[in-house]
Amino acid sequence: MSHITQANQGLAAAEAQNWDEAITKLSKALQSSTNPAWLLARSKALVNVKRYEEALDDANLAFHKSYERNKRDLMIDAHYRRAVAYFRLGQYANADCCAIYAMRLVKGHAALEKEDVRAANSDHDGFWKPTAADAMAEAREDPFNQTKPEGAMSAQPAHVGDWRRASTLRIQALAAMKKLPADDEARQATAPLVPERKELAALKADDKDMEGTTKNDVAAQKPAIPSDAPLRLQDFQTNTAMSVSIFSKGVDKEKLQVKFLPESVHLNPLVYPNGDEKEFLLETFAEIEPSSSGYTVTPSKVELRLVKKLPGKWSRVTKESPGTKEATEKDEESQALKDARRRAMDEADAKTKDEKPTAATTQPEASKVKATTDSGPAYPSSSRTGPKNWDKIGADEDEEEETGPNDFFKKLFKGATPDQQRAMTKSFVESNGTSLSTDWSDVGSRTVETIAPEGVEAKKW
Repeated sequence: MSHITQANQGLAAAEAQNWDEAITKLSKALQSSTNPAWLLARSKALVNVKRYEEALDDANLAFHKSYERNKRDLMIDAHYRRAVAYFRLGQYANADCCAIYAMRLVKGHAALEKEDVRAANSDHDGFWKPTAADAMAEAREDPFNQTKPEGAMSAQPAHVGDWRRASTLRIQALAAMKKLPADDEARQATAPLVPERKELAALKADDKDMEGTTKNDVAAQKPAIPSDAPLRLQDFQTNTAMSVSIFSKGVDKEKLQVKFLPESVHLNPLVYPNGDEKEFLLETFAEIEPSSSGYTVTPSKVELRLVKKLPGKWSRVTKESPGTKEATEKDEESQALKDARRRAMDEADAKTKDEKPTAATTQPEASKVKATTDSGPAYPSSSRTGPKNWDKIGADEDEEEETGPNDFFKKLFKGATPDQQRAMTKSFVESNGTSLSTDWSDVGSRTVETIAPEGVEAKKW
């Protein structure tokens, strides 16, 4: 069965709300192609089976794939799917922030706009300012959402349904956030406009989803996690505070000990990506106020709220790359072993150099023999320009490659199917060279619009 067939079956299953079947089919199809529409469908299915972190990863990757394909409608959907996943995770400020990203895209803002939505909607302590009342007022008063009178000549704006869907989610998220304590971490937005890019994750398969696949096969397909894989950090700061999310799944609240010091935070134990439980030391970029700082533990991460001793922006969270800090005795012992091994290797190298005969006198002779062997026939020797190796001239011509962009597109066009060639020609011409598609089913029935790069204005001739 082709991956296209599996994808279509997965999309149909998602439409019918058969979530487990949709996840299975789409996961198989995505192994062949990370199509953003398939990623978004799987994200929706994962939310409905309460696998929210994986749903968020799919939505984040879908944004990147949609941007690469210049698909604004899918970028809108990707931000909305991010908002849904954050809402289900209880991160209401992030949910509202991503819903705003989607609504601004609907209104025509640039996909990678320069305005910082997070900063504009956060107070000086990093807490989210918008309220449910604000979102409801926007839904009532925004001209974009005004219903056209029946029989009006002008139609509704494009994607107005997407705008209303995101607006509704905003109201729900902000209403839920209102019930939280004033200093709750869920009131802080850490979701960036451009999400972190992670490669397609291999989802854990349930027994009922493993059609024709043994558990051993699934284990073999799952990539091994390096034993030294670090914990992932995400941060957001204001002039007075720094919020740090340490992604560690399954941390025991009762067992965890957190110690705030002026220049570091000790957490013991945290669960690392490979499953090990061990200490983690975060050495802060600058001094903090230990007595005013705090932390929160969730099923997927530990949230630190660090109060800066001196107001100002930090260039990064840590003094250096974060990592585990083993006991001092172990560090010293390991370093001593490394130094001893290095000295032994240096002594062995020196001894080998003293005993080895000098090869300088023999090397030129070997070079001469090789040059004579590789030279090939050279004639005529009486030529004004000297002898020529005609075999080598032919070889040189064979080695020349066409590397220009025009040659690349010629090869791409030549190797395409007739439908792909039609799609490439139509999309390139209609978009004035700003888009190139090989999907005739997509561009054949519509006019491919010109989407100029950021900072460039498209003008009609």
